[in-house]
Amino acid sequence: MKKDVGRILLSASDLVGHLNCHYLTGRDYAVVTGNLKPPKEDDAFLDALRQRGDRHEKKYVEFLKQNGRIVSTVEGDRINEQTVSETLRLMKAGADIIFQAAFIHGSFAGRPDILRKIDSPSALGDWSYEVIDTKLASETKGGTILQLSLYAEFVESVQEKLPEYVYVVPPTPDFKENRYRTDNYAAYFRKIKGSLEKAVVDGGFEDLYPEPVPHCEVCRWQMHCEQKRHADDHLSIVAGLSRSQASELEAQDVTTVEKLAEVPLPLKWRPKKGSSDGIVKVREQARIQVQGRNLGTTIYETLAVEPTFGLWRLPQPSEGDIFFDLEGDPFVDGGGLEYLFGYCFKDKDGSAQYVSDWAFNRHSEKKVFENFIDFVIERRNQYPDFHIYHFAPYEPAALKRMMGRFTSREVEMDELLRGQKFIDLLAVSRQAIRASVESYSIKKLEPLYQFIREQELREAGRIRANMEFLLEVEDIDSISQEHMAIVEAYNRDDSVSTLHLRDWLETIREDLLKHGKTIERPTPAAHQASEGATEIQIRNQELISRLSVDIPIDEHKRSTEQHAKWLIANMIDWHQRENKSSYW
Repeated sequence: MKKDVGRILLSASDLVGHLNCHYLTGRDYAVVTGNLKPPKEDDAFLDALRQRGDRHEKKYVEFLKQNGRIVSTVEGDRINEQTVSETLRLMKAGADIIFQAAFIHGSFAGRPDILRKIDSPSALGDWSYEVIDTKLASETKGGTILQLSLYAEFVESVQEKLPEYVYVVPPTPDFKENRYRTDNYAAYFRKIKGSLEKAVVDGGFEDLYPEPVPHCEVCRWQMHCEQKRHADDHLSIVAGLSRSQASELEAQDVTTVEKLAEVPLPLKWRPKKGSSDGIVKVREQARIQVQGRNLGTTIYETLAVEPTFGLWRLPQPSEGDIFFDLEGDPFVDGGGLEYLFGYCFKDKDGSAQYVSDWAFNRHSEKKVFENFIDFVIERRNQYPDFHIYHFAPYEPAALKRMMGRFTSREVEMDELLRGQKFIDLLAVSRQAIRASVESYSIKKLEPLYQFIREQELREAGRIRANMEFLLEVEDIDSISQEHMAIVEAYNRDDSVSTLHLRDWLETIREDLLKHGKTIERPTPAAHQASEGATEIQIRNQELISRLSVDIPIDEHKRSTEQHAKWLIANMIDWHQRENKSSYW
């Protein structure tokens, strides 16, 4: 959104912003009209996201060139008379590929990533253009469709023919396009576009409120909105409260956390949507948050003890226990990269040890994954009652993903999963305690067990974002030892914090036992599959290994024949693998 010769020009980003949050439109409008200063942007994540987007866009352009397409670039960063005229000239001249075209049409201006010439007559001649946009997300969202629909309208304004299809190119190795029929989304596009244009004309933004939405993560107004919600004691800062619950509470004139904390129990009304139990749960969460706020500290209380939930899920501590944390980047080509394996455990003399293993490419990721699983199995053989503790479900999901990617350590992973060796302390914590926190992240819970981090979080976040960008552009040489040490310290804090959290939960369990509560340990699960299934796995793995000899781990480095052999090899164990997934 910007002022241009006495009028406001809107962009595709404004359209997406309006779709997600009308309050965002109001803030940007206030900046354009001179009633508000724009926020300071100092977000390493957003900067890295922009860099990732630019890199993906450039890689796709190179891909087009390598496939014989002639690319003409509209130079210049701005949308002005010069760039718009150059775009029009290239379209009339029948340029093959137009990169960074510029348009001003009606109250909108924008720059589509790619215009591709096709053999379909239009006002330009025997050809016309269709629109391609590069996006980092693997799934196309509604906002992307809106952007493409706007760009298609730009193209129509020149060639007098609406492109039949628009395309999205996610960051896959082969740049496979996702195609969408423009007419299918025309009504949707007109509705959102009309709503944005009307909002800007009317200027009625006073009654809007910054409700939290997924778009907040990539919005420059995020900090402002968070501060406003806290200043207003808004219901959204209650941990676990849903938007539908907030609507039910607002209908009862319960509009702040403090009011929610004071709602009489039992409830004197029934929600139209959802359950009364759900409302009681968030009411109790609000109560303890208000108590903690008034005391100026983080407090907790134990929840009712229920069999198989919460503290019942804590196995007997073992000298062999491992506390595990992964650092991964989902934007590295080929399905992401788990670039740091960190775990701590107790040595033979009882002292805590921390191990970190780095992986900067697919080959080293496989090696580090195998090293970790081999260490785990060795640990299990030495301490059969051991477990692997982690916080949130990411770690076992990532290990299963790598097991499938590399077709390696499948028997071992199967045994660990069958033996229920992975313990998610987030699930245990949420079912065991209620804490005066706005989110149940490990960093928010740490004051309860007095864990002090050695690595400052903001610096670590900035360094991680920079490191992950270097991984994505395969510029490993630019990753400094200093930055590796900072990320390693951050990971060590997470691993050691997981250990301290487990020990703290054990003290709560012991205290409840002293007060007469019954809390049993989970029954150990058998970790081995049937003998027949194991024999099949061994036989299949031998055959897979023979077929996979000398085939590069990195898919990009395989020949067509090598990739075909890899596919055949991995089809061998397909049914067995599917059965295991269902069992897990």
